[in-house]
Amino acid sequence: MAGIGFELRKLFVGRGAIAKVRAYAYAGIITAGTMMLAVLMMVGVQWLVRAFGATDQETETLVVLMVYAMLGSLLVSSLLQMLLSRYVADMLYQKKTERVLPSLFGGSSLLMAVGGVAYGAFLWPAHAIPVLDRLLNWGLFITLILVWLQMAYITAAKDYRRILLGFAGGVAAVFLLGGALLSVGVRPTTAVMAALFCGYGVMLVAFNRVLLSIFPVGSGSLLAFVEWIGRYPDLVLVGFLSMAGAFVHLIVMWFSPLGDLVAGQFRHAPLHDSAAFFAYLVAVPTGINFVVSVEVNFYLRYKRYFTAITNGGTLAEIRLARKNMEKALHQEIFRLTEVQLFIMVVYTILGRYLLESLGFTRDMIGIFQVMCIGYSAYAIGNCFMLLQLYFNDRKGALLTCAVYFVVNLAGTLFTMNRSPLTYGLGMTVAGILMYMVGVLRLLTYVRDIDYHVFCGQPILATRQDRWPGRLAARLDERVKRFASPIVQTAGKEEISR
Repeated sequence: MAGIGFELRKLFVGRGAIAKVRAYAYAGIITAGTMMLAVLMMVGVQWLVRAFGATDQETETLVVLMVYAMLGSLLVSSLLQMLLSRYVADMLYQKKTERVLPSLFGGSSLLMAVGGVAYGAFLWPAHAIPVLDRLLNWGLFITLILVWLQMAYITAAKDYRRILLGFAGGVAAVFLLGGALLSVGVRPTTAVMAALFCGYGVMLVAFNRVLLSIFPVGSGSLLAFVEWIGRYPDLVLVGFLSMAGAFVHLIVMWFSPLGDLVAGQFRHAPLHDSAAFFAYLVAVPTGINFVVSVEVNFYLRYKRYFTAITNGGTLAEIRLARKNMEKALHQEIFRLTEVQLFIMVVYTILGRYLLESLGFTRDMIGIFQVMCIGYSAYAIGNCFMLLQLYFNDRKGALLTCAVYFVVNLAGTLFTMNRSPLTYGLGMTVAGILMYMVGVLRLLTYVRDIDYHVFCGQPILATRQDRWPGRLAARLDERVKRFASPIVQTAGKEEISR
């Protein structure tokens, strides 16, 4: 978030309406662009294949393949996303920019190896789906892992124009290639899977070029970030639980009475999934609003407090800075909640009429309205979790995410075989509890921030000799040994020239 913050603060200096709209647009591109693009393409390709005469079975199979590739890649990438964000932040603070991109390449390779094998094993038994479609779906899954990880790095980019062009190029590739393949008679699932694979590939290349224009190719081991697993193992859990919690109710409902088997091990619950799909959109504006609010308003007070400490400010200056920071935090919490409530009410009311026109039943609309409340609470609770990480309260962030995941899982299991009127209640209760736990923990921690800063640190610096650190050191040493003869040879050749 810090990467985008510097640019947003510059954009808001203009104070004009156009400047603010532009700042929100840039924030939206960076924070929610990839997810919104995935949502729009899921809707768009369904319209596209139906326009070319695809059957209901073909459309259903296509949607399931897209959903599984997207959710699977999100869950796999979430294992390292938070950890890599912390690693990159530490490297930028230490001015070791040469360490940034190797961590992206190393993390991507690790997740592709683990996730690729697991997802491949899941795809293989689905013999009802043609082999080519399964291969393309596996390739889409791998590509999405890379794109999700890139988004953890792309926030450091300032070239928003090229980022936007990358998004546009990906979308254009999907619909142009998909339409071309469908027009020559290629099977709908094959055509769309190939188009999605190529479209996200275009985005992957575009984002990679943006990152290479900012950071050097780098040096050292690609797995140097493994040491951070030993330092901050809780960030792995925070990343996974925050993502898994957002979708665990969908997976559980696939095995409910609403669930249906499509092919192989692919299941879905179309009535519930459709309602959840539209309800999830209510959370998108909060993510954008959070980045803008925190980076433009709260961060300045946050920085002044810690600057007063590190630059030898007086006790009175530190207390004043802390008071201003707490005041700004309370204002941002109230503002986020107020804005989200307004968005939820408007979206729920207008969404009802939209969904009726799309053929939603009364039960589906009821599920949608209940889940809008749940996703709204989740959206704000997730913001509280990120603010806890701002203050390095990793235990609080883990508690907030764990509450949501556990309650969502237990609540959905409890209601899955009951009346349709109860569907969505589990994740809604989980979202409300996440909000309450998150805000209480955040305010309590910040109230005692002086203690955590001055007294919560170890008196003597201790070096923790854990296996991830030893592994990272050995890998780094081997890279240096391997690179040394190459550098010496290159130096001799340059001298002879």
